Amino acid sequence: MPLDRRPSEPLRLSPPRLGLRDAGTWLHWLDEAFASRPSRLWHSRAVWHRIAHARRHELRWLDDERFEVLELAALLHDVGRAIDPDDREPHALVGARFLDAIGLHDVAPIVAHHSGGAAEAADRGHTYSGGWPADPNPDLVALITYVDRTTSPRGDSVTLEERRADLAARYGANAPQLRWYDQSLVDAHRGAHLFATGSVALTA
Repeated sequence: MPLDRRPSEPLRLSPPRLGLRDAGTWLHWLDEAFASRPSRLWHSRAVWHRIAHARRHELRWLDDERFEVLELAALLHDVGRAIDPDDREPHALVGARFLDAIGLHDVAPIVAHHSGGAAEAADRGHTYSGGWPADPNPDLVALITYVDRTTSPRGDSVTLEERRADLAARYGANAPQLRWYDQSLVDAHRGAHLFATGSVALTA
């Protein structure tokens, strides 16, 4: 299904008028966007907080420019769930389209591809023509995927195995969510390695 076609109209949430690259601005925006779904807010805040905390520790090897993109992507990785709470389209696609439209062109690809977003989109009949809107940085996608996949819906840090078990309990052992989860594990394991060792030898 082409990117510019929508099966139904999602909610129309206006982006912040100022401070599009400011995490604090988006934190306030997410408070309102997820007001009726607090667990989504807890999860988004926790993923962002884990990334921000790692800035001076596990992720100190990242330069400032890439870290800014990573931080915004961490905070906004589930923005599509606020825009489309009924899950009419894959949330990674919805979020990326929203971010790209408001000018966060470097953040949109990371959101589009986090946690197996492209695999879910393809499974649901959508395509990422030529990437979204270009091929993302694989390190940043891996880092977001690892932290997302090891953060529970309530914002607790969990193992990859625990997160999968939670999905199975919520959706069923044969649910497509488990297939998408398993397809994202390559990125999740790469992200775990990045947290443990930095960028050493990852491009070899």
